[in-house]
Amino acid sequence: MEYSEARTIVKTLAQGIDPATGEVFPPTSPYNDPRVIRALFTMVDLAWPTGRSKLSVDERRQRNVERGLPTNAGLPWSEEDRAAVASGFGSGRSIRELANTLQRSLTAINAELIRQGLIPPEPR
Repeated sequence: MEYSEARTIVKTLAQGIDPATGEVFPPTSPYNDPRVIRALFTMVDLAWPTGRSKLSVDERRQRNVERGLPTNAGLPWSEEDRAAVASGFGSGRSIRELANTLQRSLTAINAELIRQGLIPPEPR
């Protein structure tokens, strides 16, 4: 079964409708119990969250800009960006400068420097 078909069936049940016949379930049906309805809609939201479809890299960058985030926030790191962090940090550039240049958050730059062993992890 395709995910889209499963989603349609569960949403139809949550609306109190028999997905096989299109008929409304009787008031005494478990599918008309408010707790069951909420549970079904919760499962739809968990299994098929809105806005979580696969976006292209350009779409993700645009969404980041709209949200006031650095352009590359949450995107995978390229080997070139990893090398730029290492060489930039090695030549004395600040974490803030690197974040601005690579359009990443300060946290992301910090995490990459730790991952590369260029700075020690902060104690918790």
